[in-house]
Amino acid sequence: MATEGVDLNERLIMMSGGFVLAAGINRFDQPKRVNTALPAGIKTVVLLSGRLQISVGGGRGREVCGPTVLLIRSSADAERDQVFAANAPIRYLIVQMNESMLGAEMADALDRSFAAIGGASHRGAQLASCPASRALQVLVSQITNCPIRGPERELYLCGKAMQLVALAISSCTTQAGDADSRLAARDVERIRKARDLLVASMREPPSLDALAQQVGLNVRKLSSGFRQVYGASVFGFLQEYRLEQAYKLISTGEMSVSGAAFHVGYGAAHFATIFRKRFGVSPSSMR
Repeated sequence: MATEGVDLNERLIMMSGGFVLAAGINRFDQPKRVNTALPAGIKTVVLLSGRLQISVGGGRGREVCGPTVLLIRSSADAERDQVFAANAPIRYLIVQMNESMLGAEMADALDRSFAAIGGASHRGAQLASCPASRALQVLVSQITNCPIRGPERELYLCGKAMQLVALAISSCTTQAGDADSRLAARDVERIRKARDLLVASMREPPSLDALAQQVGLNVRKLSSGFRQVYGASVFGFLQEYRLEQAYKLISTGEMSVSGAAFHVGYGAAHFATIFRKRFGVSPSSMR
C-alpha cells in the first residue's frame, strides 16, 4: 500500500522469495488514488479499520470498511486501483504470495476456491471481500506481536500467515455460498442508497427497520447485502464513517474533541472510548 505523499507507518514483518508479510497504518492528507501493478499470485489484506474504494483488473470498484478482509487472485500481472479518503487512518496487514512460491497444486486449489466464491474476473484478476471475523483479527494480533525472536520466528510467522489466508478464503467462500448474499443489480443500488442515507443523517440515523423501508428492502436483505457490498454491518459502517469524520475534524483543529463528538452523533464519554479503541490514541492527545 505504500506510496509517496502519505503519512506512512508500514512495517515489513517478513520477506522471503515470493512471500511478503507487512502491517502498518496509512493516512492521506487529501483524497488519493493509488494505482499499482499486481504480480501473479494471491494477496490477502485484513483491513482492521478505515475505508477505501478498490477495483482490480479494471473491474467495477467497491467500497469496503474495516474490519474486513480482501482477497485478490491474480493469474497474470494486473492493476489494482484504490481511492483513499483524506484523514482516515487505514490499519492493515498484508500477506502476499506470488505464483512462483505457490506451486501447481496450490495454485489449482486457489483457483477452485475463487471459483466457489464467485464474482466476475477482470483482466486476470478477481477480488473478493467479507467481514473480518474475530478469529482473523486475533491472527493479525498474533502476527504483529510475534512472541518468538529466535530462528524459529520465521516458521511461526509463515504458519500464522498461511492460517490467516486459509481462514480468509474459507470465510469468503462460506458467505458466497449463502443464497441470500447473491444480490441483483437493483438491490445493490438500493444498498448504495441506504449507505448515502446513513452518511447524510449520521448524527441521528434512522433505525434499521426505517432504513430498510426507505430503500425498499426487508431488514434481512439489507443487513446481509450491506455486508456483501461494504464488508461491514450497517451500523458498523456508520461507526467507522463517524470516527473518520471526527478524526479529520480533531486532527486539523477544525473542532474541539467535544465539538467533533457532537457533530458526528456521540456523547463525549462514549466517543473517547471507541475513538481510542479504533485509532490507538485518545482524541484529546491529538489536539
